[in-house]
Amino acid sequence: MAEETKNAEEQDLAADDGVAADVKAETAESEEAKLPDNAVTVEDAGTLKKKVTIQVNRQRIDAKFDEMFGELGRTAQVPGFRIGRAPRRLIEKRFGKDVADDVRNALVGEAISDAMEKAEFKTIGEPDIKLDEIELPENDEMTFSFEVEVAPEFDLPDYKGIEIKRPAIEVTDERVDELLTAHRHRYGRFIPIDTPAEAGDVVIADVTITGENIDHKQPNTELRVAPAQIEGIILEDLPKILAGNKTGDSPSVKATVPAGHPNEDWREKEVTVTFDIQDVKRLELPELNEDFAKQEGFESLSEMRELFRERIQSRASVEQQRAMREQVRDYLLKNTSFDLPEGLAKRHADRLLARRYVDLLTRGVPRDQIDQNIQELQAAVSEQAETDMRLTFVLGKLAEAEEIEVDDGEVNTRIAQMAAQYNRRPERLRQEMTNEGTLDYLAASIREEKAIEKVLEKANIVDAGTEGDEKKDDKKRT
Repeated sequence: MAEETKNAEEQDLAADDGVAADVKAETAESEEAKLPDNAVTVEDAGTLKKKVTIQVNRQRIDAKFDEMFGELGRTAQVPGFRIGRAPRRLIEKRFGKDVADDVRNALVGEAISDAMEKAEFKTIGEPDIKLDEIELPENDEMTFSFEVEVAPEFDLPDYKGIEIKRPAIEVTDERVDELLTAHRHRYGRFIPIDTPAEAGDVVIADVTITGENIDHKQPNTELRVAPAQIEGIILEDLPKILAGNKTGDSPSVKATVPAGHPNEDWREKEVTVTFDIQDVKRLELPELNEDFAKQEGFESLSEMRELFRERIQSRASVEQQRAMREQVRDYLLKNTSFDLPEGLAKRHADRLLARRYVDLLTRGVPRDQIDQNIQELQAAVSEQAETDMRLTFVLGKLAEAEEIEVDDGEVNTRIAQMAAQYNRRPERLRQEMTNEGTLDYLAASIREEKAIEKVLEKANIVDAGTEGDEKKDDKKRT
């Protein structure tokens, strides 16, 4: 019984502490509301960039010191005094520098948040600010400035009822045959032939690379009659070198070793690459007949052809929708005009360049070859980055106009689809995206897709003819 009474008393004390904390918080908010506002001035600092200067009122600074020293006075351990009993002047002497930094940091954060909330422009990203360079005066107001990029302002074009052409879907016997041939390649096998090699064949050769202080042999090398890289040396003309040769032939080619070759002794030297052909093989496909169809689980070849026709029809429908969405994007881009924040566009271009650079490296393109063409690559990604950013702003504003939102269920559904493609667990993929900070990007992407679909819902869809029909119409007009 005594134990129950003690527990009840502890619960009452905890409840009293909670009430006291709530009252204290409400009192602090009330006192905060009575403090004078900070002085804020805004001026242009470049294309879609603002310089914001904030003067933090001295009363706010003193109130923040009182708040923090008050909290510290209840918890600080000062020699010679019990916790919560030390005089403020000793606490200020002992912890003054750290508290001043905390006050400055807290006031800067609060001031920026309040200024951005009341601003008449929409900011992009975080303010460019260096806390350590901001001084907190002993008696005067604290003044600091920062620059921030702002979203462009523009009017949406009239997107309701625009004409969108729906490409015709034509599933021909030729397209069915092409898909069946591609399917048969899965069961093909390379067999030796006596005739000269052709594009797509496989050549087995002893490869010899010779040059100044270079004598490298690579026996029994399997090569496709296609562009390739051999020992870090790019041979774009390999199809011309190998095609037309048969077993016993020894074609050769001269090449220059790239400057970034892993072997320093080879770099930038001219070498001769010789191919002593031991064998030539060609892909043999299974016969397309009733037996092959039954082997694939079909009742007949005609049933198999019909299923492949349906597959093409399904793919064509996806391509049809993609083409219509692309028309919406083109229309929106062509009918809106505004400047882009310079910093934002550059950051996006840098990300695209880094991604493209890594992609080329993983595909086997030597680093020095990429570096030689870096200016062209930069130009291409800069143009792509500008297009991406413009479309992002336009679709974002369109989504706002149409009150389009994305709920958590839609995000989870998309994550589940992505996880299924890569045989991953959805919850693990979501956690990774959360850690990487890409979850918001996924939600924004879904929102943009819904905005495009909204335009298509309100568009005037016109069925277009096939490519052949369009060419006939062009001839009639001329």
